[in-house]
Amino acid sequence: MQLINRISNRLFKIIYWPICRAYARHLGDKPADAILRTLCTLQFWKENSYWPNFLHPCSFSEKLWHRMLYERDPLFTLISDKLHVRDYIARKVGNEYLIPILWSGDKPENIPFDELPLKFVIKTNHGCGYNIIVNDKKHLKHSKAQRQLKKWMDVNFAQDKYLGIAWGYKNIKPTIFIESFIEENGKPPLDYKFICFSGRVELITLHHDRFGEHRVSTLNRNFEPYKFRFPLDDGVGEYLRPANFAEMVKVAELLAESFDFMRVDLYNIDDRIYFGELTPYPGGISINFKPKNLDYALGEKWKNK
Repeated sequence: MQLINRISNRLFKIIYWPICRAYARHLGDKPADAILRTLCTLQFWKENSYWPNFLHPCSFSEKLWHRMLYERDPLFTLISDKLHVRDYIARKVGNEYLIPILWSGDKPENIPFDELPLKFVIKTNHGCGYNIIVNDKKHLKHSKAQRQLKKWMDVNFAQDKYLGIAWGYKNIKPTIFIESFIEENGKPPLDYKFICFSGRVELITLHHDRFGEHRVSTLNRNFEPYKFRFPLDDGVGEYLRPANFAEMVKVAELLAESFDFMRVDLYNIDDRIYFGELTPYPGGISINFKPKNLDYALGEKWKNK
């Protein structure tokens, strides 16, 4: 069975995904038509084990795909841009929640490595997973990092990745930026992901050691355990409710208030809250739910505008 799944996944990536991307590219900024909608049903069925209704969605998964296929709100471009979203955050809640930026530009060869501190994070603004975490710049190979950045800069994350339907990334001008390194006891800090519907926090997924032994706990808005599992590792461990948790909820709800659904990622280090990102398409084309009935329960909370 595992061999069959590996072969199936490989065929999807080398044959099916490029066909979907090519057709999505043909449509440009237009919402999906019947052809793209039909093409995408196969991937949805593969991940969720049921056939979707993208035109009249009920479950959370269906509504997420509906957003990717049909919604073309320019605000999605702004919030998906990891650099320019900072202006939105500053207007909504203030500059004090932003991680300091040390440098930005569009040419990897211009990065002033000698002027940077020992630790920092190199990112690009136009996709997901485009991060180079530098724990000690003495061990960083500049040429290797620059080659990787050039490769990322040549990618349009919406058009060139997966099914090509994450429209919010399509019109972002690629830029490199370097953030200050934030840490907690020498490790990446806990990542609080607030699941918000109509500007109200309903769930939080708490991520520990994301770049090592990744563990996830799911909590309700009162920081109590919630019997729900996102498509991530099973939650283990216990975590103390931060003293300023009420402020975290307030910040998340202010940032999410303009959207019928939004995931707001925050950090909390020594009682100081930092903004991580706004995520309109969490999980993208690979999200699935266990147990299934909660897919529909969360779908009921998502009241489309």
